[in-house]
Amino acid sequence: MPQTCDKKLTADFIKRCGYKSKQGLRRKWYINWEDVDRSATQLANMGTKITNLVLKQDAVIYKCEGTSKTLKAKHALSVLDFGNGYVHTDNLTLQYHGENERMRIQELVEGARIISINEKIDTGLAGELTFEIFGYESGMTIIEDNYDSSANSGVVTLGVATEKGEEENTGKKLFLMDDVDTTLAWIEANTYVAP
Repeated sequence: MPQTCDKKLTADFIKRCGYKSKQGLRRKWYINWEDVDRSATQLANMGTKITNLVLKQDAVIYKCEGTSKTLKAKHALSVLDFGNGYVHTDNLTLQYHGENERMRIQELVEGARIISINEKIDTGLAGELTFEIFGYESGMTIIEDNYDSSANSGVVTLGVATEKGEEENTGKKLFLMDDVDTTLAWIEANTYVAP
């Protein structure tokens, strides 16, 4: 019999009584993809959860401020000839388009590859679903920078996504280091502070 690499289901999909999912994001941070120490970072659950995210020396994460209506993230399964993968997409709407924002956009246009950490409105039953990471494996590059002075209240819409041929092995990854408080403390300790 030929060897197969296909997996089989090993457990149930279980309904969580009393749980109702919610949409939307509270906050978002971007990380330069190459700033993650992948040999020290720890993944679990077949690569679907990050239990210890480690940055390289002097690396930081960057806030992306907005409202729950202006922060978005999603993944989509891509069925490919030689195995399935996921395209991760992250969107940010800039209500203010000043000098700093224009320079950050230009960094993306000139090749910056990023990962996003998203704090969700839906935290799960006990906070276990609060944080998710998009683009961990391949990073995401800019695919959209849209502005129209007569539409969308004059905001700028940015989008980054997985590049074709670089699909991620899993969908969005849970991010939980021991518990929600520890994860949030890690985020706060590693967030860039302007001089």
